[in-house]
Parts: sequence; C-alpha cells; structure tokens
Amino acid sequence: MSPNGVTIDSTAPASRWSLARLTGAIAASLILVLASSSWAQETGGAASDSGGGGFGFDDNDKDPIEISAENGIEWKRDARTYTARGNALAKQGDTSIAADTLVAYLDEQDELARWEAFGNVKIVTGQSTSYGDYAEYKEAQRLLVLTGKNLKVVTEEQRVTARDQIEYWRDKDVVVAKGNVVIVRPKKDTTIHSDEATAFFRDKADDPATPENEADDGQEVYQVDARGHVRVDRKDQTAFSDRLAYNPETEIAILTGNVVIHSKDNVYRGGRAELDLKNDVSRLLPAQGQRVFTTIKPKDKDNGSNTGTPSAPVTQ
Repeated sequence: MSPNGVTIDSTAPASRWSLARLTGAIAASLILVLASSSWAQETGGAASDSGGGGFGFDDNDKDPIEISAENGIEWKRDARTYTARGNALAKQGDTSIAADTLVAYLDEQDELARWEAFGNVKIVTGQSTSYGDYAEYKEAQRLLVLTGKNLKVVTEEQRVTARDQIEYWRDKDVVVAKGNVVIVRPKKDTTIHSDEATAFFRDKADDPATPENEADDGQEVYQVDARGHVRVDRKDQTAFSDRLAYNPETEIAILTGNVVIHSKDNVYRGGRAELDLKNDVSRLLPAQGQRVFTTIKPKDKDNGSNTGTPSAPVTQ
C-alpha cells in the first residue's frame, strides 16, 4: 500500500496506457466545446515520472500522470480491468478526469479497449469543463459518449447543455449534442435551441487564415450545424427554422426551412435567412418559386408615427 492509501496489485502487467486511448474530448464553441484527454500509467505505481502518453493539449504528454482514489485502485488479472474507486481522479498537466469510479478494460495485448466513468463525472481541460453522470470511451470506434441528467459543457465563450447525450468522434473531429440542446453565448447575447447540434473542429495550426500560428496548440470550432425546432434568441429578435449553419469566426448564421423571424412587433417569413450577428444585419430570402412575407405592425399614434419600420435591417 502506498503512503496515500492507494493499492496496486503487484501482478498487474507492466504495460503503458496512452491517455489518448483513454479519453477523447468534449468541445469548444457550440459547444462546443472539447475535452480532449488521454491517460498513461506505468503500472508499478499510481503515478509515472517517465511521462508517456498525454492529454492531447500543449505539452501534457511530457508531464507525469497522477491517479488517485480514496478507496483504492484494483487490478483484476482475469478480467483485465483496472478500477479506481472513491473520488477517482486521473490528472495530467491542466487536464483531468474525475468520477466516483473509473474503470479501464484492456485487451489481450494489454492495450486499452474501453473505459467507463461512473457518477459525478467531470472532465477538465485548458479549454472546457464537461459534466455528466456517466461516460464511456470505446477505442474501436474512437468514440466518447457522455450522458446524465445535467449534461453540460462550459467554455469561456459558451455553455452547452443537452438532454440525451454528448458524443465526441475523435477521428472525425466532431462533437454531437442530442436532445433539447441549448447553446448559450453570453458575450454575444445569443442563445441557440435545437433538437440536435453538431460542432466541427480543427487544430488551430490547420487554419489557413493564420499561417503565422502554425506552432500553436489547441483546437477551435469552425462550424456548428443545428437541426430540428431551431430557435435563435438574440436581443429583441427571435428566429425559427428547421436547420441552422453557424460560422463562429464570421458570426454569420444561415437558417433554412420554414424560416420565421420575430423582431419586436414585426414578423418576417421566408425560405432562407442570413443573420450577421456581428454587424446586426439580417437578410430574408425566398425558397425557389416562392415569395417572402413581412408583417409590420403600425406604431401607436401617441408615439408620433402612423406606420412602423422594421426593428432590424431585413432585405427581402
């Protein structure tokens, strides 16, 4: 037994785990957010000074991995599992995975096949903090799924919540939030609602617009797609549609399918709308073979005007 009370079975195989295999990311700007991480351990102890593996951010792969649990760490040779119980925590650099219980499953080659986190799951990275009741990562699919009653991903720019689950597909660099998704961007005074939302992200070094930053680490969301009962709330304007495509860099949102925009007392209907959230300009366009419609409510005569004008610039 180690000084901190954590137990390690001496029969555990001397294999090294990669934290990159152990967890992916939950991310950035619709989310979106992502919590990318990995877990490496020399099985002779609860922490490795030799490094190896990494959380996937900055120089984390050069840092030692610290694994702790209040009720011990157990290795089952026949089942090929490691279990950390009681406020379990895997930490490397500025990234950590915490839960009531962490379980890792190894294959016949002592490579990680999958892992699970049970109860009060919290994944912290330099970019985001994600919360849930249960998380599972499968190496074969390169897929991390987070579920729970209070699913949430928080970044400096936004907060994302979902009812059903949040998925991170590592090989595709995609995060999918499902079920009553709400994306809140306080600094932009914007909230996006939908049945499902997908965030596409890339390494910042992959951005052709910033070749001078090729050496920088980190990831960024370059597009967010939402579908199903889409609603965008911003200041005194609310827009509805079937689908939405949003570019965080340009802050332009494209709404398609049964578009309806309520701006103060005025209503606009069309097949497609372009909302420039940075410059506060909106354009309403017709679907093929259709027309766009605008209903402008007259102002109260007591205010000195007989007719109203659109409260937001809308081109028809």
